[in-house]
Amino acid sequence: MPQKKVSFKRRLEYALFAGLIALIKRSPPWALVLERQALVFLLKKGSPRHSRLISHNLALAFPDAAPARLVGLKKRIYDHFGLVFMEIGRIFARKNPGSILARTRVNRLEILTRALEKKRGVIVFSAHFGNWEWIPLILRDRLGKDIHSIARPMDNALIEEKVREFREGVGSHIIYKQGSLRTILKRLGDNEVVYLLIDQNTVPREGVFVDFFANKATAITTVSQLYLKKNIPVVPVFLHYEREEIILDVLPEIDYPAGAANPAALTELTQQLTWLIEDQVRKFPEQWFWFHNRWKTKPQGETRESQ
Repeated sequence: MPQKKVSFKRRLEYALFAGLIALIKRSPPWALVLERQALVFLLKKGSPRHSRLISHNLALAFPDAAPARLVGLKKRIYDHFGLVFMEIGRIFARKNPGSILARTRVNRLEILTRALEKKRGVIVFSAHFGNWEWIPLILRDRLGKDIHSIARPMDNALIEEKVREFREGVGSHIIYKQGSLRTILKRLGDNEVVYLLIDQNTVPREGVFVDFFANKATAITTVSQLYLKKNIPVVPVFLHYEREEIILDVLPEIDYPAGAANPAALTELTQQLTWLIEDQVRKFPEQWFWFHNRWKTKPQGETRESQ
């Protein structure tokens, strides 16, 4: 089958991406602070649409907050993700994930080891929070098992190839989302760990409506369906930063009435998983990915505000 032709735009994007990685790789430690500041500036000024979207999302999530508080929170969001993107870039360029593991503390790892003892595999779910890219790296290191991560291919195939190599180098075996169910079930049947992020908008046919910060949002139901229909252990895991320390919190295994595989149970369980995400975001609001249009899809009859 002939390969799809790569457009000039995609080649330019890849050239900029490769140039940034080369710059980070060759930069002395003192220069990284300046590069992070430059990256934060570009994040702020390079996409006015995302800047407006962050402000819109914050106003939805915290309607009673003073405007000055939201302005300060928005600044901390940019600062956090400037740090995260530079950190990823440095590890990508220098291939030294040991520096991340050395700064990491894991709380309650025994919850995962007990779930694996059931021999039915384990679904680990999380959110675009803290730095979700490090979760497979840390879990592989602590559990001694490869982690199978569900992902959507990036629009730029050239960058996707490099990103996939990076993710697999730090602990993930990538399973692309489309048509993934059979592969997921095979990995779980082999008592492996499958890792999903479940906090992004989706179309109604692929999810259900739940409350997220008291506003209706769609949420994917993959985790809930596998739990209800296949009795697969489900464990929430969230990573956040406290100054220089990286903390991975393993939360208690999900406990929901068995055999309740009906639409009401599917929605109720998905709501419970979403509230767990909301709890984490409320604790460290600057560390969630507010750049995403989380409330894009509206229930039928409601209109979507333009961003």
